[in-house]
Amino acid sequence: MIGAKPSAAKRSPAPKAAQGQFIASIVDEVTRETVKTVAAELGRQSPKIQEGGAEDILRLINTNEPPGILIADISNDEDPIGAMDAIVHLCGFETKIVAIGLINDVALYRRLIDLGASDYLVKPISAQMLSNALRQPARRHGREPLKPKVSRLVAMVGARGGVGATTLAASVAWSLSQELRQKVVLLDLDLHFGSLALSLDIEPQRGLREIFGNPDRIDSLLINAAATTVGDRLRLLAAEEPLEESFEVGQAGLDVLMAELAGDTDVVIADTPRAMSPISRYVLGMADMIGIVTELSLPAMRDTQRLLRLITGLRGKAPVAVIGNRLGGVAGEVGRADFERGIGAKIDFHIPFHLKTALSSVERAKPLAEVARDPKITAELRRLAVALGPSEAAPKASIVQRVLRK
Repeated sequence: MIGAKPSAAKRSPAPKAAQGQFIASIVDEVTRETVKTVAAELGRQSPKIQEGGAEDILRLINTNEPPGILIADISNDEDPIGAMDAIVHLCGFETKIVAIGLINDVALYRRLIDLGASDYLVKPISAQMLSNALRQPARRHGREPLKPKVSRLVAMVGARGGVGATTLAASVAWSLSQELRQKVVLLDLDLHFGSLALSLDIEPQRGLREIFGNPDRIDSLLINAAATTVGDRLRLLAAEEPLEESFEVGQAGLDVLMAELAGDTDVVIADTPRAMSPISRYVLGMADMIGIVTELSLPAMRDTQRLLRLITGLRGKAPVAVIGNRLGGVAGEVGRADFERGIGAKIDFHIPFHLKTALSSVERAKPLAEVARDPKITAELRRLAVALGPSEAAPKASIVQRVLRK
């Protein structure tokens, strides 16, 4: 999870550093040699190029005279996002910062760029690749206001139909908005058969299809017209399109929607169709956190394992939580140890089946977390919301604080 970070609003632009020092901290020798070659090509006479990662580079930064170019290798850092945030905080936005790593991850790229990196390159890198990145115009300048932080995207997907992915998506959204005070948007990506609105007894608005069909027209007014207010800090974007009409959610529409939501939304919870359409794969490939909801049946064990394999193929090591739902409520359940052995992963959350709570949720059209009274269920649902939500919901020491302790 990302550590607590200094507020962007309090950051002051650093002095102009376009011709400042060239410094780099690189884990491996091959990449260090590539960086040295590019530094020479750029006419840098005395570059500081050391062995190490992003956290190590913090000790080289002189805040009174920030570097003009900084290259940070995040390959081995436990908290690359926190390290990048600390680097930008110390340098300001005049320094051209390039991050280098091993993971080809769209979500990681988005977070690094949002924090202030000029580019993120995946190893192995060539001299030409690095040179091109350093020659590109800076993405931000000290005189320009910061763009709003991107919203955290959480993808909820069921291993099987009927395992409760939609129920838990609504529950997590409610907990984040009501108990953890986050601004949340619930997004139902199944425009034909989605049931988020139905589960909350809400008539969906008719603007979501237009949002995805016309990304160039997306703005706050269109989003507000398409959204339904569910409660304080919680909105729903859903649709119920005619089955006779063929319509596919486009990636461009989702990208623009996320950008527009960033200004006033902390978390977007996407109820993701388990039918692996292009948009489902895209969301699983870019989400900041993925929740796979499963029961402990044999078919669910097979499909959970398949989903985990798909996600690994899409993005390597990804932030995934396996959520065992309705435990004890399915005939012929596989034992927990056997299930975990079958999927090759641990079950991270265990939500027991409670008939009275389930019936109350359906009859009252309320999220599970709102109606649950059993202490075991409420505690696990809250733990799930904290884990899926942004780091601000559970603050930790910042990377700057950790470095200063050393």
